Amino acid sequence: MKKIFLITGLILFSAIAVVAADNVKYSSIFINKFYHCLPTNQTITLTNDDNTSVTITRSMHGWKEKKCVYNETVVQGENTTSYNCNLYREQVNELVSAMRSDPNGEGLAEQTWERFKKLPDVCTKLDAQ
Repeated sequence: MKKIFLITGLILFSAIAVVAADNVKYSSIFINKFYHCLPTNQTITLTNDDNTSVTITRSMHGWKEKKCVYNETVVQGENTTSYNCNLYREQVNELVSAMRSDPNGEGLAEQTWERFKKLPDVCTKLDAQ
């Protein structure tokens, strides 16, 4: 009986962890892949406070010339903004630390990303409205 209760509890905990990971901007799976700059694609849709949806598509293409190649496209309503970024290991580490402390992307993580996105030698912004 104890084994059944324990197994059921573990399955329930695992299911809750998977659902919870889908409700944050920076899941632990994404952060781990970002830290290692593993080639991957991810699309998530989040809802803002005003009930508008935002779709974020992220791609990592691995290390090239000691930089992590990262692309992000954000679609909100009629507006689409894309970023092509090339991040050094130190920059990746700083972003990973910020994302781990702010997985919802409501403070430190967004501030850190915005700072890097404004640096022309790190990220290139492409607007397509």
